[in-house]
Amino acid sequence: MTAPIKPRLSARKTGGRTIESRDLLQEYVEKDLSRRRLLMGSLAAASVAMGCSDAGNPTTPPVDGGSAADVPGDSGAPADVPPARMTHLVGAGQSDDHVAAANLALQETTGFDFVQSGQRVYLKINTNSGDAFPYSTSPDMIRWVTQKVRERGGEVFVGDRSFFGDRNTGANFRRNGITEVCEELGVELTVFGDPMTDSAASSVDWMDLPLEVDGLGPRSAFWTGTMRIPAMVAQADHIVAMPCVKTHFISSYTMTMKNMIGIINPRDRSLPNNLGNHSTSADKLHRQVAFMNKAGPNVSLVVLDGWTALISGGPLPSNAPPRAPAGWTAQTNDAHVVIISRDRVAADLTGLALLKTLSPMYEVIQTTTAQANRQMMRSLASGVGISSVGQLDLSGPSVTSIEMLRTIATA
Repeated sequence: MTAPIKPRLSARKTGGRTIESRDLLQEYVEKDLSRRRLLMGSLAAASVAMGCSDAGNPTTPPVDGGSAADVPGDSGAPADVPPARMTHLVGAGQSDDHVAAANLALQETTGFDFVQSGQRVYLKINTNSGDAFPYSTSPDMIRWVTQKVRERGGEVFVGDRSFFGDRNTGANFRRNGITEVCEELGVELTVFGDPMTDSAASSVDWMDLPLEVDGLGPRSAFWTGTMRIPAMVAQADHIVAMPCVKTHFISSYTMTMKNMIGIINPRDRSLPNNLGNHSTSADKLHRQVAFMNKAGPNVSLVVLDGWTALISGGPLPSNAPPRAPAGWTAQTNDAHVVIISRDRVAADLTGLALLKTLSPMYEVIQTTTAQANRQMMRSLASGVGISSVGQLDLSGPSVTSIEMLRTIATA
């Protein structure tokens, strides 16, 4: 495996400690604002595509390849010229071939045009455990995304940290095939740990996220101490989120929003008032996830993989849902669907709809509509993407159940 490359810091190195630097914070803010503008452009384009006026923030000028002005229309085009392809907020693709499904999804939405030559792109994979796809990100998708980024001249790096109580993320990388694909591609792979809990991660430096964000109040209301992310992630030019479509025995489902937990320092996570008591009481877990997504880095693209979906239990094969019948075993489904979007919330809403078409009725996600799901309610209210199910702009001609997915997502 390629040795982890030291993050290129504009501040003094502190050897695996928290960096407090105005230069680092300013660099983070500037890059995050650029990524946020990508999302705003996609929301504005979706507003035009849907013929409505409430998608996104109309006062924010869309830029960087997703502007409403780029959306094709009928203003003066010759009658015999076919209209250009409409770009949608969420694209879904379905095929018996994994990569083909991803390419079909990509055809319906914005792609990798945000990557500029020489930029560093972080792939936020899912490695909660060493269990292979769909419990962890598919090596096939890592290979596909890496190719897309490199075609644009970008540089890829991969990193994650498993459940904070699991101190061998490196072994998990080997078990679930992520080490092998990174070695094949020559991609930098790093464990996001802490010298106190994971000796393999002693080279990782950290940056604390803001103590308060607009609309969600102070972090101290539901979190103790720091909420740190790796400095190398803070300094990435772009982030491609690569979660799986999965049910979850505590939070009902886990996809893009919840997958961001993997970049939070494991010691910070492990405190009893934080994720050491992984509780949904009073919406605490859902509030924590919303906050870390709002305070943390914006993503440039989501590749939500439901080619094979975990439809009962999770995140581990042994985690049974609360209402599981006697003799329960984990269940997966070869849905052969991949979902792509610049909007984390819209992607998760589509993935949740997909799960609701596949999961048994005893799963918690089946007890409410998609928008009444407590995690989805917090996601919609977080301000990191669409704020209502009516803003979902979903396209997927290759997906046989696309109309059903749209109906379930917006009901």
